[in-house]
Amino acid sequence: MKIKIKIKMKKLFCLLLALIMTSTVMTGCGTQSDDEKKNEKETVRVALWGSQLLENYTQYLCDTFPEVEFEFTLATNSTDYYRYLNDHDDLPDIMTVRRFSLKDAVLLKDFLYDFCDTELASTFYGTYLENYTYDDGTINLLPACADVDSIIINETLFKEHNIDIPTDYDSFIAACEAFEKLGIKGFSSDFGDDYTCMEVLQGFSISQLLSMEGREWRQKYESGLTNQLSEEVWMPVFEKFFDMKEKTGIGKAEVEMINQDPKKLYLAGKLAMYRGTGADAIGFSGREGDHSILLPYFEEDEKDNWYLTYPSFQVAASKKAMEDPEKEKLLLRIMEAMLNQEGQSCISYGKNMIPYNRDVDLELLPELDNIKPYIDQNKMYIRLASSEMFSISQNVVQRILLGELNTPKEAFDAFNVLMTENDTSDDVVAHINTAYSNKFTTEHGNLAASAVYNTVLSEADVDLVFGQSCYISNDVYEGDYTEKDLGYLINNDVGKPVIAHLTGEQIFKLVENTLSLKGNRGVCCNDSTLYVSSGFEMNISRTESGYSLNSLTVGGEKMDQNAEFSVLLCSDYDWYVVDAMKAVGCEDYKIDDVHFEEYVFKRLIEKGGQLEEPSDYITLQ
Repeated sequence: MKIKIKIKMKKLFCLLLALIMTSTVMTGCGTQSDDEKKNEKETVRVALWGSQLLENYTQYLCDTFPEVEFEFTLATNSTDYYRYLNDHDDLPDIMTVRRFSLKDAVLLKDFLYDFCDTELASTFYGTYLENYTYDDGTINLLPACADVDSIIINETLFKEHNIDIPTDYDSFIAACEAFEKLGIKGFSSDFGDDYTCMEVLQGFSISQLLSMEGREWRQKYESGLTNQLSEEVWMPVFEKFFDMKEKTGIGKAEVEMINQDPKKLYLAGKLAMYRGTGADAIGFSGREGDHSILLPYFEEDEKDNWYLTYPSFQVAASKKAMEDPEKEKLLLRIMEAMLNQEGQSCISYGKNMIPYNRDVDLELLPELDNIKPYIDQNKMYIRLASSEMFSISQNVVQRILLGELNTPKEAFDAFNVLMTENDTSDDVVAHINTAYSNKFTTEHGNLAASAVYNTVLSEADVDLVFGQSCYISNDVYEGDYTEKDLGYLINNDVGKPVIAHLTGEQIFKLVENTLSLKGNRGVCCNDSTLYVSSGFEMNISRTESGYSLNSLTVGGEKMDQNAEFSVLLCSDYDWYVVDAMKAVGCEDYKIDDVHFEEYVFKRLIEKGGQLEEPSDYITLQ
């Protein structure tokens, strides 16, 4: 009898144990962690060339592909940045870059997917696709819609003073001279910026660069077959620039100008014409009530006028990521969405861009109506924009304007000398002992971003640091670093951060407002674009519309609402910081004198130290 009772008790115990285990398993299934839910989705890493794409584009991709867990980072705008990632076997699935030439990308050719036989490539006009095709037919990158770059003129100012609107180079010079007599600058631009030096040099000689000899030279240059300018092609380019310099009076003052400077003169009615884009023609149209138009770069004959263009970005894919047929299909679908009508409309929301592909029709604002005939004739020159073209054009053009180079031959020779020089150093300047992942997890947040921001906090004379995680562009790799490669760790869009003095209450509002942003370059569209806090901790909840802030703590204690803190903000100044400060009622802020990456350089290079350890800065519910 006792034996039977024991057996029954044993069976009952086993049954209860089984029920408990089953219940535990079922409970576990019902409370999947956020990271486990993410793992059910296909992860796709996308490197964004700049913060502009955070505004609407990333949200569009997330909405279009809910089955995908996107990991967004802000990449340094350079194909060499992807060389650096490839050296660490860490290429993103999809890459974007704005500054591009085949010459710069050739080292990546064997590691990038070839679009040549895809339906996606077939949607582009052959005229433009030539600029992306290697001698063997390989196509590794495809362009998104283009910014149009040319000469912006204040049509109202011309009419006020009865000056004829230019139609060719001679009438352009005549207009400049007429305005000068009235005490108004005829033409000026921001030759302190490398892109203006390069674009004006090329823009006024597009017909020369598109001659048969010019096309042949460019093909050789892009393929790496020459590292010298052709005298036949380029001497007339420098002759034209010297002539324009003499007749328009541009010089030292223009060398000292950067982006906003000529626009301020233009808005005040003190400047009649400047180099700019379609967006500039709309956003900086002159005095109140003035009307501006974007005219082409002027040649000797009106029929030879052209507009200069450059894609808002180029897109590429990792060949390694495409080895899986199912992943290949998915990535092609994503890139098709990036480059289709809806995708490019998210880029050209200002209605100031033109497409390079046949099946996309982007609306243009009336200010840009005069571009349409040139679009129909495909008279849209894609700039030659290798990294050295930017830097050498800036060097040579500025020396011309400063009077240091006095003849076209001197300028031509100086350009060629610089093309043979290697201005980069392979010297190791730092060694990082500990690697950190750039992947966001609910348990630890973004370890790489936290380590970098904590380092900035320790080097800057501030109490707190607050910045978007995606500005830390990649994993922190263990090993040796050159100065250039160390710079790639931090996206160059950060530039100079801002120091603000805020109360605890204002900081709460700042974080709260930031999490709820829509249509702004500081927007959080998913976990990979959340912010990192250093010196304080955030407790955040996911909501149907995004994220909401629950509480802030300092060292685990609730942040004092009345206490005052100095805060270093790392984000886009014009498109995030100014609005963010206005929203919290802060007027006490300024741009920091030190570039963001300089704090990291100071710790790792000057002091020979290491990055600070990451902290548990976020609780995500």
